Amino acid sequence: MKNKVKLRISIIIIIVLIFTGFLFYSQTHISIWKFNISKNELKDVLINTKDNSYIITNPQLVLELTQEAAKMERIYKIESVSFPLKEANNRYKKLMIQTNITYGGSFWQDGNNGIMMNSNGYYWSVSPKLIKILDNSLKEAQILR
Repeated sequence: MKNKVKLRISIIIIIVLIFTGFLFYSQTHISIWKFNISKNELKDVLINTKDNSYIITNPQLVLELTQEAAKMERIYKIESVSFPLKEANNRYKKLMIQTNITYGGSFWQDGNNGIMMNSNGYYWSVSPKLIKILDNSLKEAQILR
């Protein structure tokens, strides 16, 4: 009888520890383009437009951009026949999120799928909300020379 109670308590403790660990990990990490990145490692975001290159160092804006980029949906795998697309996006050229490593890709316009990004071997859908956040972020960004 005592062994069954100890076993049940042990199982409950293990389940609680696993659940707590999962919650902690999901709060401290973000998945962008199939890369898992610690939110503490986020440094800045680089944005290349048709005219300039910008850097965003405001931690709140960096996190907001990163969280919206994490919501991108994978459209399809990049094949040699489908890369590069014929039309580049008119306004934005590249988005790069920097930690100790730089993650990112180029923006493309596709008639069927709208604005897309290529990253990590796939095309990803770009939401209008991400474009809006990029537009607003440029107001606080520094121009790189």
